[in-house]
Amino acid sequence: MLSILYAVLLILIVTPVAVVLLLFIAPQPLFAVADKRIRKALDVEAYNRNSPYSGKGFMPVHTELQQSAIRIEGTIPADFKGVYLRNGTNTQFESTNSRLHMFNGSGMLHQIQVKDGVATYSNTYVKTPAHTIENEQGKEVFGQFGDLAGGGKASFARIITDLLKKRFGVIPSLDMLENGSSTTAIQYHHGKLYCLQETGYPFALNTRVEDGQLVLDGSGDWDTFDGKLDTPFTAHPKIDPETGDWYTYSTHLMSGNIHYSVLSEGKLKSHTQLLQAKPALSFLHDYYLTEHYSVFPDLSMRFDSKEIFGEHQSPFYFDADYKMRFGVIKRDHQQGDDIQWFTTDLPGHIWHTINAWEETRDDGGTDIVLYAPVFREYPSNVPIHTPLEPHAQMHIYRLNLDSGEVTEQRQLMEHFYERPSYNTNYVGKRTQYAYLLDEQGSGGIMGKGVLKYDLINEQEVSYFDYGDHLGGEALFVPKANAVAEDDGYLVDLLMTDDSAYLIIIDASTMEECAKLHLPQRVPYGVHACWLNQEQLATL
Repeated sequence: MLSILYAVLLILIVTPVAVVLLLFIAPQPLFAVADKRIRKALDVEAYNRNSPYSGKGFMPVHTELQQSAIRIEGTIPADFKGVYLRNGTNTQFESTNSRLHMFNGSGMLHQIQVKDGVATYSNTYVKTPAHTIENEQGKEVFGQFGDLAGGGKASFARIITDLLKKRFGVIPSLDMLENGSSTTAIQYHHGKLYCLQETGYPFALNTRVEDGQLVLDGSGDWDTFDGKLDTPFTAHPKIDPETGDWYTYSTHLMSGNIHYSVLSEGKLKSHTQLLQAKPALSFLHDYYLTEHYSVFPDLSMRFDSKEIFGEHQSPFYFDADYKMRFGVIKRDHQQGDDIQWFTTDLPGHIWHTINAWEETRDDGGTDIVLYAPVFREYPSNVPIHTPLEPHAQMHIYRLNLDSGEVTEQRQLMEHFYERPSYNTNYVGKRTQYAYLLDEQGSGGIMGKGVLKYDLINEQEVSYFDYGDHLGGEALFVPKANAVAEDDGYLVDLLMTDDSAYLIIIDASTMEECAKLHLPQRVPYGVHACWLNQEQLATL
């Protein structure tokens, strides 16, 4: 009996020592075993088999094309000249060790350039450091969002394992703000194109123009604006149409710090910490800009790493007791200046805002009027763009800057519309029309069509049905020499499992102008930008 006890004690002593020695001498086999066990604990195969993200429309494409011809159906308007760019996730590999999610993987840019009635298509991966490392190794190297949101203790094990891999040199040790894939959006500023994601730095693309054609190979570098940016940045800058300045917010998940930044002529003009939220705000994805103020939502979707072990099995969770509120600051907010808070009656989460503007009341005071689709609940596994995502409803809010009260908070429609757009030349100004993507009609996957909605008279104007294709976002492109607010085009990249085309719709009449049929399918995705000829000339 004594010899057995000695043997057990010896094993208990030797095993940890052996593990530590292996970590230093030959860590790869040890981590391979850990990865296999974590994959089993996450039940990756069964989870992915039943996930909406396993649908063919979400699957990646791997063929990269350059200036391929596009078949045109209908007539491209004579003043429709420029470049449409859409960003979105596109995993590099057919197999995965992670739970599928819309936020997983590398980014891919889809480019449609239109000039003199001729259109071409190009696509390229966004070659961030994480993408390049995985491409060189021919496999997934870094953890994915799908594992973090909803995996419970197995998620924690994956986080710790990844940290140990970096510690022992098995995988490169990238800074948290340089570890992203910049897959959410793309925007132009002061002669540069930026791929954006709210968890890291902006990724500045290398660009060149040859014979009037924009050429992108996806390469670039993180931009910290001469070292002044030391926090996450944004996915959706609010852009002043007069100056081109960006007004942005970010939330840092680990510290809870919320920052406000102003980017002007390529320089970080202002970068201030507004507050530290505990638990942290999960997403500060979109916000508002008015003539004199900037407004950000403080939402019921929170982040707390301890919740991985709790009922939510995820650090992301919706706190039904946390009422949604809006913080109002002056555009030229400085460190230490006050935030004026406006608390609403109910909890809520907002992915995308519409517009906001200031109004003078009869008593001479000032209100800010805000519009947005609001979710009244949200699951902890963040099932965005799937049938599992709850429905959002369009709301109006009115903030009395003199009394500090929310004097109006009202639902305008029951139907689930999201990813709104409008004429962004009217940012911060009274706006009549919004263009709302119909997610309810598509069963929650992308959008079935687009509704033109009159914000002022609170009525539906016209609906354009996408037919058997699904859209991501009806981007508003102003017409040349536009006079009326709706003098423009709605442009959306429509997708099925097997095909894709760019549709051009007259925003005034809501009638189709043309379809630009692409030479290959495009995975489901959302956010895009439009470069006009003047912007293109500065790249």
